[in-house]
Amino acid sequence: MSDTRSFYEKVRDPKFWETVRTSPDYARIREYLLSEWKDYADCVIPALKFSDYRKFFDSGERDTYENSYYLRRQIMIVASFLAAIYPDVPEYLTRLEDALFAVASEYSWCLPAHAASVTVDDPLYLIDLFAAETGAAFGEISLMLGNRLSPLILGMMKREVQTRIIDPFCSGKKFWWQATTNNWAAVCAGGIASAVWCFRPDIFMQLRPRFRDSMDNFLSGYGDDGFCLEGIDYWIYGFGYFLCYAELERYATNGKYDYFKLPKVKKIATYAQKIIITAPDVTVSFSDGSKHESVSAGRLHFLRNEFGEDIELLQPNFPRFVRGCANYSLASREVAWFDSSIKVEPVKENTVYRAENAQWWIVKNPTFGFAAKAGHNDEPHNHNDVGSFIVAKDGEQVFGDLGAGLYTRQYFRESTRYKIINCSSLGHSVPYFGETVQKPGKQYRAENVRYGDDAFSFDLAGAYGDEKLPAFSRTFTVTPDSVTVSDKFDWKGEAPAVERFMLWTEPTVTDNGFTVSGLTCRFTGKVKKIAAVPFAYEIHHAGGKTRGAWFIDAELEKGADACTLTITF
Repeated sequence: MSDTRSFYEKVRDPKFWETVRTSPDYARIREYLLSEWKDYADCVIPALKFSDYRKFFDSGERDTYENSYYLRRQIMIVASFLAAIYPDVPEYLTRLEDALFAVASEYSWCLPAHAASVTVDDPLYLIDLFAAETGAAFGEISLMLGNRLSPLILGMMKREVQTRIIDPFCSGKKFWWQATTNNWAAVCAGGIASAVWCFRPDIFMQLRPRFRDSMDNFLSGYGDDGFCLEGIDYWIYGFGYFLCYAELERYATNGKYDYFKLPKVKKIATYAQKIIITAPDVTVSFSDGSKHESVSAGRLHFLRNEFGEDIELLQPNFPRFVRGCANYSLASREVAWFDSSIKVEPVKENTVYRAENAQWWIVKNPTFGFAAKAGHNDEPHNHNDVGSFIVAKDGEQVFGDLGAGLYTRQYFRESTRYKIINCSSLGHSVPYFGETVQKPGKQYRAENVRYGDDAFSFDLAGAYGDEKLPAFSRTFTVTPDSVTVSDKFDWKGEAPAVERFMLWTEPTVTDNGFTVSGLTCRFTGKVKKIAAVPFAYEIHHAGGKTRGAWFIDAELEKGADACTLTITF
């Protein structure tokens, strides 16, 4: 039987943690935490060095400082849950208090990348994503462990959250993210709301309208189709914090306010099952998304309990919730929302999704998955990628999308972002015409978007913004055993038109096309030459490490006005 109590009721209940400690249903969670403990039990809690802090401002590099920042919080996650599950083992609580003491003593909870400069004191009082998350983490740990924590540690936690989070938010200052429509609105407001509820419940209702404004702004960033333009990782992140807040508000108001009754929220909840295009976890990686991702078990169970059979029971990702950015509130829900009564069911096949707000078209069948996008070039976490597409089979993307690049200062600056291959149209499966490539900006967009049962077409000359390219249309046609990409254009420039396709593995060029990963790909049109071009790109959050991929470039003869690629399975 499902335990449908809210997170805030469960984690205060010793019987819940006894169940986590003793029930076979939670064995994998226990085993995972204990395996993580081997890495975190004795590792040095890293110092946060000023020389690392300033690297972002000096060179744009983020990972050195952020990895130490996240490691402190990874230790905090593992130790806090083990302390709750095994109250008779003092080492877990001791390690947790060491981590809490370190985090409470930090100069700023705000990341350098989110501070204005290295020379001002403002970061102490700024509330960015991770400051809000840290405040929520302190609140939830205090709720979970209460007086088991040292009075000094508990006092530090309350004081620092009051000083760094609650006071700045109540000061009258307007933070920019309160008016934004992306993940920042949900994460920041959701983190603050949890911190307030845990430490200052007396002012929660007073602040609730401000929390709701941010959450409503966040929801407005989604179209009625429920698709996340930032990518699957930001659905997991931003929508995850929205879910945390929505559950909290319903609990705090005894059900008077319930976001889960909104049809749009249900639509957003079904996003992941639509963009996992082949089993078990190949996703549509447009924008800054990942090419492999799945819904974690706790999230999936929570959504199924809220929305019933509208949520497909995909093969859930076992909740490896410690690594990465150490998002505490999301990690804690993986334990509290886990529901062993919910079982995996077969994933639907032979489906077509028309996301008419996002302007994506997705086709899934037993052989392969396909996704294409129209849209515009001023989307959240934008890439210049109008007309790009993905083909996946056998658990991997074949025709792919690089997704997120290495996050640096340059990655988020307009002047340098589109020189990075992940974000440039040169890094996507779209043509280039000499030096004419797609431009950034909302005016550079697809037009006349048309959806059919087996076809998706649009005009995309406007994405290039060059008078020498007055017309360009692209049509995708999908059958049970093929994908066809048909381009027609009017290119008046001297340089040749080049059809480009991004591949994850090395292709073999043939007389009229190429083969790759078991697919036969043939060109129809005035193709002058075909070349396989290797390239390297920086891996997301991997400290400058690179990975290789391939382009197929098909140079067309001068005066060519059409080209078709047929991909046969």
